[in-house]
Amino acid sequence: MKTAVIISTRGFGVFRHDLLVAPETVRLIGIFAERDAETLTDEQRGWFEEIHIVPCGVDDPTPMLYSLVDLDAAQAVVEKLLFSGSASPRDLTVHCYDEQDMMVAAEIRTRLGITGPKVADILPFRDKCLMKQRLREAGVRVPRFGHFEPGRFAASPAQYFDRITAEVGLPFILKPTDAAASEGVHKITNARDFGALPTDLGRAYEYEEFIEGTMYSVNIVSDAGRSVFGGVTEYLVNSLDVPGGRVNADINLVDSDPRVARMVRFAERALDALGRPDGGSHLELFHTTADELVFLEVGARFKGMAGLAAMQRNYGVAFINLAFEIESGVESRPYDGEQIYCFDGVVPKAQGTVRELVEPDLESDVEMTWKVAVGERIVSSNSLLANGGTFLVSNKDYEAAYRDFRRLADYRPIRYEAASRVLEVPPAAPERAQEYFQHRLACETDPFDVHHDLQESARDIIVLDVRRSAAYAAEHIRGSRNLPHQDIDSDTVTSLDPGAVYVTYGWGPACNGGTRAAAKLAALGFRVKEMIGGFEYWRKAGYPTEQGEPA
Repeated sequence: MKTAVIISTRGFGVFRHDLLVAPETVRLIGIFAERDAETLTDEQRGWFEEIHIVPCGVDDPTPMLYSLVDLDAAQAVVEKLLFSGSASPRDLTVHCYDEQDMMVAAEIRTRLGITGPKVADILPFRDKCLMKQRLREAGVRVPRFGHFEPGRFAASPAQYFDRITAEVGLPFILKPTDAAASEGVHKITNARDFGALPTDLGRAYEYEEFIEGTMYSVNIVSDAGRSVFGGVTEYLVNSLDVPGGRVNADINLVDSDPRVARMVRFAERALDALGRPDGGSHLELFHTTADELVFLEVGARFKGMAGLAAMQRNYGVAFINLAFEIESGVESRPYDGEQIYCFDGVVPKAQGTVRELVEPDLESDVEMTWKVAVGERIVSSNSLLANGGTFLVSNKDYEAAYRDFRRLADYRPIRYEAASRVLEVPPAAPERAQEYFQHRLACETDPFDVHHDLQESARDIIVLDVRRSAAYAAEHIRGSRNLPHQDIDSDTVTSLDPGAVYVTYGWGPACNGGTRAAAKLAALGFRVKEMIGGFEYWRKAGYPTEQGEPA
């Protein structure tokens, strides 16, 4: 009996167990991180003879990394299968269709001598600098690129910015060398953006030339270095547009479209240069306005999220079963579902409270899967995995499906409550607010209260005009004295009554002379308040003024 170890549910979720020709000849062993295992249905759990829940490979994972399994824990599971005698290296295979766990699976195969792609085979599909270096050497057009050096950035962001832009131009892209789903990607448009980056980005990064063009993906299934399937999808928007609120959708092009053959040839050339492994691959490229094809990146796995389900229905191919058969030798019957033109989309998330969820108004049938709810407070993310939902669009009429694809350019799936600038920073706790405002009232007063006290001849209140003497002479509050704030020191205050409360004022809200004077007087031991609004708002209120030199 064959033993097939499955690492991660991602991608494997569309596997058709019922299509296996002889399911009794293979036993499935699952190795999943805890949060990833939660996505398994009861039916899927029934396919596995054993399911092993292992720790996540990182302590505080982002949604993109929920499925990453701890390498040592996963290896221990496979070792036990081999050393207990329940499986042999000849009959055991390790399968993974998830970008995050590709290197884990490769490492286990490498360490334990199991058939299938090893670390050296998968590394060019994970390290974006290595993949572009190999492709450039093979004559494939790639963006200009380089390794990001944190030391140079820390020493002088401005100088390093100038060096990078001289090399790859502006704007440029900064992204992790092992990035997936657009997580952690930055578009740098100016030196200010660059300088605002954190000193420690937390992982290895690369910079690369920004390419203007339409994005496409080429999906290929390989068997012994030969393509057994090749298809192309067109992206509605580029991935970097999604955080701005645009729907990320991609439609499968019909095979007769001349772009398909050209782009498949381009992708095959790239895969051959990298040393293509058996199974699925997902390559992204740009088609520029100058009719140039430019490589973006490639993964040794199928496309993610709802895209693989859409591909299966669109082409009438059970892709995971096909790859599984190539990798393990376990046969599957052909796809038996309805073949219908189908494409997928991803709902972007912005920061705010969800007011309404809006389904698209299309000619085609739509299957929505929401991950957010009305009333939920959500935050934006540039990761395509941390999305607000996914949807499948299907139609027997390709032209109608393509019209709907284009309509989605204006589709905004989530409507938010009007953002509050007031509540952008939450209000302080009542006891903290009371303390703060009482403190302000102890230090400030306003023209209305000062006018009242002057009219009523309140005792111990002396108003100080702290502007220059010429300004005081031109016009000032009736009854005020003049003491320019620049002149306040221990010598100029000897005539002031230490028992009085001094109220200072300057020109207006744009002048801090009243504040400066109050601070100096307080430092010299006087009780003091500042009249907010200054002379400008005293005069606006129509309160009495007078002219004349200081007494």
